[in-house]
Amino acid sequence: MRRNCKVMGYGMAALLLAGCGAAPDTADAPASADSAQKHTPVAADAPVVAGARQEDGAIHDRDGKPVAVLPFDIASVPSSQAMLGAMPFFGLPQGYAPQNRPHPRAWARFPFRIGDGIHWAEGPSWSARIVAEGDKTFSALELQRNLENLIDAAGGRKVFEGPLRRDIYYGPQLEDEIGGGFIDAVNMEQDAPTTVYVVRQAQRTIWVQLAMDGNGAGLAVLEEVPFQPSARWNDAFPHLSLPAGYRDRNKPQQRDFDRFPFWTGDRFEQVEGRTWAADFDKGEREYSMHEVRRNLEAMMAGVNATKVFEGRIPKEQAETVPEALRSAYSQAAGYSWDDFDLVIYRADLPDGRQVWVHARLEYLSAGWVVTERTGFVQTATLLPAAALKQKLDSNGRVAIQVNFATDKADILPTSEPQLAQVLELLRADPALRLAVEGHTDNTGDAAHNRTLSEARAHAVVAALAGKGIDAGRLQAAGFGADKPVADNADEGGRARNRRVELVKR
Repeated sequence: MRRNCKVMGYGMAALLLAGCGAAPDTADAPASADSAQKHTPVAADAPVVAGARQEDGAIHDRDGKPVAVLPFDIASVPSSQAMLGAMPFFGLPQGYAPQNRPHPRAWARFPFRIGDGIHWAEGPSWSARIVAEGDKTFSALELQRNLENLIDAAGGRKVFEGPLRRDIYYGPQLEDEIGGGFIDAVNMEQDAPTTVYVVRQAQRTIWVQLAMDGNGAGLAVLEEVPFQPSARWNDAFPHLSLPAGYRDRNKPQQRDFDRFPFWTGDRFEQVEGRTWAADFDKGEREYSMHEVRRNLEAMMAGVNATKVFEGRIPKEQAETVPEALRSAYSQAAGYSWDDFDLVIYRADLPDGRQVWVHARLEYLSAGWVVTERTGFVQTATLLPAAALKQKLDSNGRVAIQVNFATDKADILPTSEPQLAQVLELLRADPALRLAVEGHTDNTGDAAHNRTLSEARAHAVVAALAGKGIDAGRLQAAGFGADKPVADNADEGGRARNRRVELVKR
Protein backbone atom coordinates (compact mmCIF):
# COMPACT_ATOMS: atom_id res chain seq x y z
CA MET A 1 0.00 0.00 0.00
CA ARG A 2 1.27 3.48 -0.82
CA ARG A 3 2.39 5.63 2.09
CA ASN A 4 1.87 8.90 0.20
CA CYS A 5 -0.58 10.49 2.65
CA LYS A 6 -0.82 13.31 5.18
CA VAL A 7 -2.90 14.29 8.19
CA MET A 8 -6.02 16.40 7.51
CA GLY A 9 -5.52 19.16 10.06
CA TYR A 10 -8.01 21.93 9.37
CA GLY A 11 -10.28 22.67 12.30
CA MET A 12 -11.05 19.02 13.03
CA ALA A 13 -8.64 16.36 14.25
CA ALA A 14 -7.99 13.66 11.67
CA LEU A 15 -5.79 10.63 12.16
CA LEU A 16 -4.37 8.28 9.58
CA LEU A 17 -4.54 4.51 9.72
CA ALA A 18 -1.70 2.41 11.10
CA GLY A 19 1.21 2.65 8.66
CA CYS A 20 0.38 6.27 7.74
CA GLY A 21 1.02 7.89 11.11
CA ALA A 22 -1.79 6.28 13.14
CA ALA A 23 -2.70 7.72 16.53
CA PRO A 24 -4.26 5.91 19.51
CA ASP A 25 -7.85 4.84 19.02
CA THR A 26 -10.73 6.82 20.46
CA ALA A 27 -13.57 5.33 22.48
CA ASP A 28 -16.29 3.73 20.38
CA ALA A 29 -19.89 4.92 20.72
CA PRO A 30 -22.43 2.48 22.20
CA ALA A 31 -23.96 0.03 19.77
CA SER A 32 -27.30 0.87 18.20
CA ALA A 33 -30.12 -1.10 19.76
CA ASP A 34 -32.04 -1.12 16.48
CA SER A 35 -29.09 -1.77 14.20
CA ALA A 36 -30.31 -5.20 13.16
CA GLN A 37 -33.72 -3.87 12.21
CA LYS A 38 -32.37 -0.83 10.37
CA HIS A 39 -30.46 -2.76 7.68
CA THR A 40 -32.71 -5.14 5.75
CA PRO A 41 -30.48 -7.90 4.31
CA VAL A 42 -29.54 -7.36 0.65
CA ALA A 43 -26.14 -7.96 -0.88
CA ALA A 44 -24.21 -4.73 -1.20
CA ASP A 45 -23.30 -5.38 -4.83
CA ALA A 46 -26.52 -7.13 -5.83
CA PRO A 47 -29.34 -5.61 -7.89
CA VAL A 48 -31.94 -3.83 -5.80
CA VAL A 49 -34.99 -5.95 -5.06
CA ALA A 50 -38.08 -4.40 -6.65
CA GLY A 51 -40.16 -2.59 -4.08
CA ALA A 52 -37.47 -2.64 -1.37
CA ARG A 53 -37.48 0.73 0.39
CA GLN A 54 -36.41 2.30 3.65
CA GLU A 55 -39.21 3.97 5.56
CA ASP A 56 -38.07 7.53 4.87
CA GLY A 57 -40.81 8.95 2.63
CA ALA A 58 -40.80 9.64 -1.08
CA ILE A 59 -37.78 11.34 -2.66
CA HIS A 60 -37.77 12.97 -6.12
CA ASP A 61 -34.96 14.47 -8.16
CA ARG A 62 -34.96 17.95 -9.64
CA ASP A 63 -37.00 16.76 -12.66
CA GLY A 64 -39.65 15.17 -10.45
CA LYS A 65 -38.51 11.60 -11.11
CA PRO A 66 -38.76 9.24 -8.09
CA VAL A 67 -35.52 8.23 -6.37
CA ALA A 68 -35.33 4.81 -4.75
CA VAL A 69 -34.53 4.87 -1.03
CA LEU A 70 -32.85 1.52 -0.47
CA PRO A 71 -31.91 -0.73 2.45
CA PHE A 72 -28.36 -1.96 2.92
CA ASP A 73 -27.15 -5.29 4.28
CA ILE A 74 -24.45 -4.25 6.72
CA ALA A 75 -23.62 -7.93 7.27
CA SER A 76 -22.31 -8.04 3.70
CA VAL A 77 -19.31 -5.99 4.88
CA PRO A 78 -16.82 -7.92 7.05
CA SER A 79 -16.38 -6.59 10.55
CA SER A 80 -13.17 -4.66 11.13
CA GLN A 81 -11.15 -4.07 14.28
CA ALA A 82 -8.76 -1.57 12.71
CA MET A 83 -7.79 1.33 14.94
CA LEU A 84 -9.20 4.58 13.61
CA GLY A 85 -8.68 8.05 14.96
CA ALA A 86 -11.09 10.96 14.92
CA MET A 87 -13.35 12.22 12.15
CA PRO A 88 -12.73 12.31 9.18
CA PHE A 89 -10.58 9.19 9.80
CA PHE A 90 -8.69 9.10 6.48
CA GLY A 91 -5.88 11.38 5.35
CA LEU A 92 -5.34 12.99 1.98
CA PRO A 93 -2.42 12.42 -0.39
CA GLN A 94 0.38 14.96 -0.38
CA GLY A 95 -0.57 18.08 -2.28
CA TYR A 96 -4.34 17.73 -1.72
CA ALA A 97 -6.51 19.76 0.67
CA PRO A 98 -10.04 21.11 1.11
CA GLN A 99 -10.79 24.06 -1.17
CA ASN A 100 -12.86 25.73 1.55
CA ARG A 101 -13.12 25.21 5.28
CA PRO A 102 -14.75 21.77 5.82
CA HIS A 103 -18.25 21.26 7.24
CA PRO A 104 -17.99 19.27 10.52
CA ARG A 105 -21.46 18.47 11.90
CA ALA A 106 -22.20 16.96 15.30
CA TRP A 107 -25.18 15.17 13.73
CA ALA A 108 -26.51 15.05 10.20
CA ARG A 109 -27.91 12.62 7.66
CA PHE A 110 -26.67 12.00 4.14
CA PRO A 111 -28.14 9.94 1.28
CA PHE A 112 -25.27 7.77 0.04
CA ARG A 113 -25.48 6.45 -3.50
CA ILE A 114 -26.09 2.69 -3.74
CA GLY A 115 -27.73 0.62 -6.45
CA ASP A 116 -30.12 2.73 -8.49
CA GLY A 117 -30.94 5.05 -5.60
CA ILE A 118 -29.75 6.23 -2.20
CA HIS A 119 -29.35 4.93 1.34
CA TRP A 120 -29.84 7.23 4.34
CA ALA A 121 -27.21 7.17 7.07
CA GLU A 122 -27.04 9.54 10.04
CA GLY A 123 -24.51 10.51 12.64
CA PRO A 124 -21.50 12.83 13.03
CA SER A 125 -20.35 13.93 9.56
CA TRP A 126 -17.61 15.78 7.70
CA SER A 127 -17.70 17.09 4.13
CA ALA A 128 -15.52 19.17 1.84
CA ARG A 129 -14.46 19.74 -1.75
CA ILE A 130 -10.91 18.44 -2.28
CA VAL A 131 -8.52 20.10 -4.73
CA ALA A 132 -4.81 20.07 -5.55
CA GLU A 133 -2.66 22.65 -3.77
CA GLY A 134 -0.24 25.12 -5.32
CA ASP A 135 1.26 24.05 -8.65
CA LYS A 136 0.12 20.44 -8.32
CA THR A 137 -2.36 19.24 -10.97
CA PHE A 138 -5.41 17.39 -9.69
CA SER A 139 -5.53 13.67 -10.44
CA ALA A 140 -8.75 11.84 -9.66
CA LEU A 141 -6.98 8.50 -9.90
CA GLU A 142 -4.26 9.50 -7.43
CA LEU A 143 -6.80 10.73 -4.89
CA GLN A 144 -9.07 7.71 -5.25
CA ARG A 145 -6.25 5.16 -5.16
CA ASN A 146 -4.89 6.63 -1.92
CA LEU A 147 -8.31 6.68 -0.30
CA GLU A 148 -9.10 3.13 -1.42
CA ASN A 149 -5.82 1.86 0.01
CA LEU A 150 -6.59 3.46 3.39
CA ILE A 151 -10.15 2.12 3.49
CA ASP A 152 -9.00 -1.33 2.41
CA ALA A 153 -6.45 -1.33 5.23
CA ALA A 154 -9.27 -0.42 7.61
CA GLY A 155 -11.26 -3.46 6.51
CA GLY A 156 -13.75 -1.46 4.47
CA ARG A 157 -15.44 -2.35 1.22
CA LYS A 158 -16.56 -0.57 -1.92
CA VAL A 159 -20.38 -0.79 -2.07
CA PHE A 160 -21.13 1.47 -5.03
CA GLU A 161 -19.44 2.76 -8.18
CA GLY A 162 -21.38 4.78 -10.71
CA PRO A 163 -22.69 8.26 -11.57
CA LEU A 164 -23.40 10.86 -8.87
CA ARG A 165 -26.80 11.80 -10.32
CA ARG A 166 -26.40 15.29 -8.92
CA ASP A 167 -30.06 16.16 -9.52
CA ILE A 168 -30.99 13.77 -6.70
CA TYR A 169 -29.43 16.20 -4.24
CA TYR A 170 -31.21 19.19 -5.72
CA GLY A 171 -34.69 17.72 -5.72
CA PRO A 172 -37.49 19.38 -3.70
CA GLN A 173 -36.99 17.22 -0.58
CA LEU A 174 -33.21 17.41 -0.44
CA GLU A 175 -32.09 20.75 -1.87
CA ASP A 176 -31.99 22.69 1.40
CA GLU A 177 -30.74 19.91 3.65
CA ILE A 178 -28.31 18.09 1.35
CA GLY A 179 -27.79 20.13 -1.81
CA GLY A 180 -27.16 23.13 0.39
CA GLY A 181 -25.79 21.61 3.58
CA PHE A 182 -23.36 19.22 1.85
CA ILE A 183 -22.87 21.46 -1.17
CA ASP A 184 -19.09 20.93 -1.38
CA ALA A 185 -19.64 17.17 -1.60
CA VAL A 186 -22.36 17.14 -4.29
CA ASN A 187 -22.02 20.32 -6.36
CA MET A 188 -20.42 18.91 -9.51
CA GLU A 189 -21.39 17.37 -12.83
CA GLN A 190 -24.60 15.34 -13.04
CA ASP A 191 -22.79 12.08 -13.90
CA ALA A 192 -19.57 12.68 -11.97
CA PRO A 193 -17.90 9.30 -11.21
CA THR A 194 -18.82 8.41 -7.65
CA THR A 195 -17.67 5.70 -5.28
CA VAL A 196 -19.11 4.75 -1.88
CA TYR A 197 -17.22 2.78 0.77
CA VAL A 198 -18.33 1.26 4.09
CA VAL A 199 -16.20 0.33 7.11
CA ARG A 200 -18.12 -1.85 9.56
CA GLN A 201 -16.99 -2.01 13.17
CA ALA A 202 -18.56 -3.54 16.24
CA GLN A 203 -20.27 -0.41 17.47
CA ARG A 204 -20.29 1.91 14.46
CA THR A 205 -20.40 2.04 10.67
CA ILE A 206 -18.36 4.52 8.67
CA TRP A 207 -19.65 5.68 5.28
CA VAL A 208 -17.48 7.49 2.71
CA GLN A 209 -18.66 8.96 -0.60
CA LEU A 210 -16.16 10.33 -3.11
CA ALA A 211 -17.43 12.06 -6.27
CA MET A 212 -14.93 13.47 -8.77
CA ASP A 213 -14.81 15.90 -11.68
CA GLY A 214 -11.89 17.18 -13.70
CA ASN A 215 -10.73 19.74 -11.13
CA GLY A 216 -11.60 18.32 -7.74
CA ALA A 217 -13.64 15.92 -5.68
CA GLY A 218 -16.54 16.01 -3.25
CA LEU A 219 -15.92 14.01 -0.09
CA ALA A 220 -18.55 13.11 2.53
CA VAL A 221 -17.69 11.04 5.60
CA LEU A 222 -20.28 9.93 8.16
CA GLU A 223 -20.00 7.84 11.32
CA GLU A 224 -23.27 5.98 11.84
CA VAL A 225 -23.83 5.63 15.60
CA PRO A 226 -26.90 5.82 17.89
CA PHE A 227 -28.37 9.30 18.32
CA GLN A 228 -27.95 11.02 21.69
CA PRO A 229 -30.19 14.12 22.03
CA SER A 230 -28.65 17.23 23.53
CA ALA A 231 -31.87 19.29 23.85
CA ARG A 232 -34.23 18.67 26.76
CA TRP A 233 -37.94 19.29 27.37
CA ASN A 234 -38.62 21.61 30.30
CA ASP A 235 -41.82 21.59 32.30
CA ALA A 236 -41.76 25.39 32.44
CA PHE A 237 -42.81 27.45 29.43
CA PRO A 238 -41.56 27.64 26.65
CA HIS A 239 -40.64 23.98 27.27
CA LEU A 240 -38.16 23.56 24.37
CA SER A 241 -34.41 24.07 24.63
CA LEU A 242 -31.79 24.44 21.90
CA PRO A 243 -29.47 21.58 20.92
CA ALA A 244 -25.90 21.83 22.16
CA GLY A 245 -23.86 24.47 20.35
CA TYR A 246 -26.85 26.35 18.90
CA ARG A 247 -27.53 29.98 19.70
CA ASP A 248 -30.32 32.51 19.22
CA ARG A 249 -30.02 34.65 16.09
CA ASN A 250 -32.37 37.29 17.54
CA LYS A 251 -33.85 37.86 20.97
CA PRO A 252 -36.76 35.40 21.43
CA GLN A 253 -40.20 37.02 21.51
CA GLN A 254 -42.68 36.08 24.23
CA ARG A 255 -46.28 37.24 24.04
CA ASP A 256 -48.50 36.86 27.08
CA PHE A 257 -51.51 36.25 24.85
CA ASP A 258 -51.82 35.86 21.10
CA ARG A 259 -53.33 33.66 18.40
CA PHE A 260 -51.14 31.55 16.09
CA PRO A 261 -52.30 29.36 13.17
CA PHE A 262 -50.89 25.80 13.18
CA TRP A 263 -51.18 23.90 9.90
CA THR A 264 -52.75 20.45 10.36
CA GLY A 265 -52.47 19.22 6.78
CA ASP A 266 -55.82 20.50 5.52
CA ARG A 267 -56.53 23.62 7.58
CA PHE A 268 -55.10 26.03 10.14
CA GLU A 269 -55.84 25.35 13.80
CA GLN A 270 -56.08 28.73 15.54
CA VAL A 271 -54.48 28.33 18.97
CA GLU A 272 -54.70 31.12 21.55
CA GLY A 273 -52.48 31.49 24.57
CA ARG A 274 -49.01 32.62 25.49
CA THR A 275 -46.50 32.25 22.69
CA TRP A 276 -42.74 31.96 22.36
CA ALA A 277 -40.95 32.60 19.07
CA ALA A 278 -37.24 31.90 18.60
CA ASP A 279 -34.85 31.53 15.65
CA PHE A 280 -31.41 29.98 15.97
CA ASP A 281 -28.39 28.56 14.15
CA LYS A 282 -24.98 26.99 14.74
CA GLY A 283 -22.89 28.78 12.18
CA GLU A 284 -22.92 28.03 8.45
CA ARG A 285 -20.33 25.25 8.58
CA GLU A 286 -21.77 23.30 11.52
CA TYR A 287 -25.53 23.89 11.30
CA SER A 288 -27.53 20.73 10.56
CA MET A 289 -31.23 20.70 9.75
CA HIS A 290 -31.36 17.03 10.71
CA GLU A 291 -29.72 17.65 14.09
CA VAL A 292 -32.48 20.14 14.92
CA ARG A 293 -35.15 17.73 13.63
CA ARG A 294 -33.87 14.77 15.69
CA ASN A 295 -33.54 16.81 18.89
CA LEU A 296 -37.08 18.15 18.43
CA GLU A 297 -38.36 14.61 17.86
CA ALA A 298 -36.67 13.46 21.06
CA MET A 299 -38.14 16.30 23.12
CA MET A 300 -41.64 15.72 21.79
CA ALA A 301 -41.38 11.94 22.21
CA GLY A 302 -40.54 12.54 25.87
CA VAL A 303 -44.02 13.98 26.44
CA ASN A 304 -45.82 11.62 24.03
CA ALA A 305 -46.62 14.46 21.66
CA THR A 306 -48.49 13.91 18.42
CA LYS A 307 -46.88 14.85 15.13
CA VAL A 308 -49.72 16.72 13.45
CA PHE A 309 -47.96 17.57 10.18
CA GLU A 310 -44.62 17.26 8.42
CA GLY A 311 -43.81 18.71 5.00
CA ARG A 312 -44.57 22.00 3.29
CA ILE A 313 -47.74 24.09 3.40
CA PRO A 314 -49.30 24.47 -0.07
CA LYS A 315 -48.60 27.95 -1.43
CA GLU A 316 -52.29 28.82 -1.83
CA GLN A 317 -53.02 28.04 1.82
CA ALA A 318 -49.82 29.67 3.08
CA GLU A 319 -50.78 32.94 1.43
CA THR A 320 -54.03 33.08 3.42
CA VAL A 321 -52.05 33.81 6.59
CA PRO A 322 -52.42 37.57 7.24
CA GLU A 323 -49.36 39.56 6.30
CA ALA A 324 -49.29 41.28 9.70
CA LEU A 325 -49.10 37.93 11.49
CA ARG A 326 -46.38 36.64 9.16
CA SER A 327 -44.44 39.83 9.81
CA ALA A 328 -44.89 39.56 13.56
CA TYR A 329 -43.49 36.00 13.59
CA SER A 330 -41.18 36.23 10.58
CA GLN A 331 -37.95 35.72 12.52
CA ALA A 332 -39.03 32.37 13.96
CA ALA A 333 -41.65 31.11 11.50
CA GLY A 334 -40.32 32.64 8.30
CA TYR A 335 -42.22 34.94 6.00
CA SER A 336 -43.12 32.76 2.99
CA TRP A 337 -44.64 29.82 4.81
CA ASP A 338 -44.66 27.51 1.77
CA ASP A 339 -40.90 27.85 1.25
CA PHE A 340 -39.44 25.62 3.99
CA ASP A 341 -39.81 22.24 5.68
CA LEU A 342 -42.28 22.39 8.55
CA VAL A 343 -43.06 20.09 11.47
CA ILE A 344 -46.11 20.64 13.70
CA TYR A 345 -46.54 18.92 17.08
CA ARG A 346 -49.28 18.93 19.73
CA ALA A 347 -48.48 17.84 23.28
CA ASP A 348 -51.34 17.11 25.72
CA LEU A 349 -49.62 17.29 29.11
CA PRO A 350 -50.81 15.26 32.14
CA ASP A 351 -51.79 18.43 34.04
CA GLY A 352 -54.21 19.45 31.27
CA ARG A 353 -52.03 21.96 29.47
CA GLN A 354 -51.88 21.72 25.68
CA VAL A 355 -48.74 22.84 23.86
CA TRP A 356 -48.41 23.35 20.11
CA VAL A 357 -45.08 23.65 18.25
CA HIS A 358 -44.52 25.08 14.77
CA ALA A 359 -40.92 24.20 13.75
CA ARG A 360 -39.32 25.78 10.67
CA LEU A 361 -36.39 23.81 9.25
CA GLU A 362 -34.22 25.53 6.66
CA TYR A 363 -30.72 25.33 5.22
CA LEU A 364 -28.85 27.78 7.44
CA SER A 365 -31.21 28.32 10.37
CA ALA A 366 -34.28 27.04 12.15
CA GLY A 367 -36.98 28.48 14.33
CA TRP A 368 -40.01 27.50 16.31
CA VAL A 369 -43.16 29.01 17.69
CA VAL A 370 -44.50 27.48 20.89
CA THR A 371 -48.05 28.21 22.02
CA GLU A 372 -49.44 27.00 25.32
CA ARG A 373 -53.20 27.06 24.92
CA THR A 374 -54.93 29.20 27.58
CA GLY A 375 -58.06 31.27 27.90
CA PHE A 376 -57.95 35.03 27.68
CA VAL A 377 -57.44 36.90 30.95
CA GLN A 378 -58.49 40.54 30.92
CA THR A 379 -55.68 42.78 32.16
CA ALA A 380 -56.89 46.15 30.89
CA THR A 381 -59.04 48.22 33.23
CA LEU A 382 -62.02 50.35 32.31
CA LEU A 383 -61.46 54.07 32.68
CA PRO A 384 -64.69 55.76 33.83
CA ALA A 385 -65.71 59.14 32.41
CA ALA A 386 -64.42 60.98 35.50
CA ALA A 387 -60.97 59.41 35.13
CA LEU A 388 -60.93 60.23 31.42
CA LYS A 389 -61.71 63.90 32.18
CA GLN A 390 -59.04 64.05 34.86
CA LYS A 391 -56.37 62.71 32.49
CA LEU A 392 -57.42 65.07 29.71
CA ASP A 393 -57.38 68.06 32.02
CA SER A 394 -53.95 67.22 33.44
CA ASN A 395 -52.14 65.67 30.47
CA GLY A 396 -54.17 66.72 27.47
CA ARG A 397 -54.45 63.10 26.34
CA VAL A 398 -55.56 59.69 27.64
CA ALA A 399 -55.31 56.14 26.28
CA ILE A 400 -58.55 54.15 26.19
CA GLN A 401 -59.12 50.40 26.04
CA VAL A 402 -60.49 49.62 22.60
CA ASN A 403 -60.03 46.09 21.23
CA PHE A 404 -60.00 45.31 17.51
CA ALA A 405 -60.08 42.15 15.39
CA THR A 406 -56.59 40.95 14.38
CA ASP A 407 -55.14 43.15 11.63
CA LYS A 408 -58.53 44.83 11.11
CA ALA A 409 -60.39 47.98 12.15
CA ASP A 410 -63.43 46.04 13.42
CA ILE A 411 -64.16 47.05 17.03
CA LEU A 412 -64.80 44.03 19.24
CA PRO A 413 -67.85 43.90 21.56
CA THR A 414 -65.54 43.91 24.60
CA SER A 415 -64.85 47.59 23.85
CA GLU A 416 -68.47 48.73 24.42
CA PRO A 417 -68.12 49.51 28.16
CA GLN A 418 -65.13 51.81 27.47
CA LEU A 419 -66.84 53.57 24.56
CA ALA A 420 -69.88 54.13 26.79
CA GLN A 421 -67.66 56.07 29.19
CA VAL A 422 -66.26 58.18 26.32
CA LEU A 423 -69.85 58.95 25.29
CA GLU A 424 -70.68 60.04 28.84
CA LEU A 425 -67.60 62.31 28.84
CA LEU A 426 -68.57 63.98 25.55
CA ARG A 427 -72.23 64.39 26.54
CA ALA A 428 -71.28 65.97 29.87
CA ASP A 429 -69.20 68.66 28.12
CA PRO A 430 -70.74 69.69 24.74
CA ALA A 431 -67.81 72.06 24.10
CA LEU A 432 -65.20 69.28 24.34
CA ARG A 433 -63.52 68.52 21.04
CA LEU A 434 -61.19 65.50 20.68
CA ALA A 435 -58.69 64.03 18.30
CA VAL A 436 -58.88 60.21 18.20
CA GLU A 437 -55.40 58.85 17.47
CA GLY A 438 -54.52 55.27 16.52
CA HIS A 439 -51.09 53.78 17.28
CA THR A 440 -49.38 50.41 16.70
CA ASP A 441 -46.14 48.71 17.72
CA ASN A 442 -43.27 48.43 15.22
CA THR A 443 -44.06 44.86 14.11
CA GLY A 444 -44.66 44.53 10.36
CA ASP A 445 -44.68 46.98 7.49
CA ALA A 446 -44.62 50.65 8.57
CA ALA A 447 -46.96 51.87 5.82
CA HIS A 448 -49.46 49.12 6.59
CA ASN A 449 -49.36 50.00 10.29
CA ARG A 450 -50.12 53.67 9.60
CA THR A 451 -53.05 52.73 7.38
CA LEU A 452 -54.39 50.30 9.96
CA SER A 453 -54.02 52.76 12.86
CA GLU A 454 -55.86 55.46 10.90
CA ALA A 455 -58.65 53.04 9.99
CA ARG A 456 -59.06 52.12 13.65
CA ALA A 457 -59.20 55.78 14.69
CA HIS A 458 -61.92 56.38 12.08
CA ALA A 459 -63.78 53.31 13.38
CA VAL A 460 -63.87 54.82 16.90
CA VAL A 461 -65.09 58.17 15.52
CA ALA A 462 -67.80 56.38 13.55
CA ALA A 463 -68.88 54.41 16.61
CA LEU A 464 -69.23 57.58 18.72
CA ALA A 465 -70.99 59.48 15.93
CA GLY A 466 -73.35 56.58 15.57
CA LYS A 467 -74.40 57.15 19.19
CA GLY A 468 -75.34 60.78 18.55
CA ILE A 469 -72.04 62.67 18.98
CA ASP A 470 -71.49 65.40 16.37
CA ALA A 471 -68.74 64.10 14.10
CA GLY A 472 -67.43 67.65 13.76
CA ARG A 473 -66.25 67.46 17.38
CA LEU A 474 -63.99 64.48 16.54
CA GLN A 475 -60.93 64.18 14.33
CA ALA A 476 -59.33 60.82 13.40
CA ALA A 477 -55.61 60.33 12.82
CA GLY A 478 -53.31 57.30 12.57
CA PHE A 479 -49.58 57.33 13.36
CA GLY A 480 -48.62 53.65 13.13
CA ALA A 481 -45.47 53.04 15.16
CA ASP A 482 -44.19 56.62 14.84
CA LYS A 483 -45.06 57.69 18.41
CA PRO A 484 -44.17 54.87 20.81
CA VAL A 485 -44.68 55.31 24.55
CA ALA A 486 -42.57 52.25 25.46
CA ASP A 487 -39.67 50.18 24.14
CA ASN A 488 -40.73 47.84 21.32
CA ALA A 489 -38.00 45.35 22.31
CA ASP A 490 -40.36 43.26 24.45
CA GLU A 491 -44.01 42.29 24.37
CA GLY A 492 -44.91 44.45 27.36
CA GLY A 493 -43.66 47.54 25.56
CA ARG A 494 -45.32 46.59 22.29
CA ALA A 495 -48.63 46.07 24.09
CA ARG A 496 -48.46 49.62 25.51
CA ASN A 497 -47.70 51.01 22.06
CA ARG A 498 -50.80 49.36 20.54
CA ARG A 499 -53.33 51.92 21.72
CA VAL A 500 -56.06 54.45 20.93
CA GLU A 501 -55.65 57.87 22.52
CA LEU A 502 -58.06 60.74 23.02
CA VAL A 503 -56.30 64.14 22.65
CA LYS A 504 -57.85 67.45 23.68
CA ARG A 505 -58.16 69.90 20.74
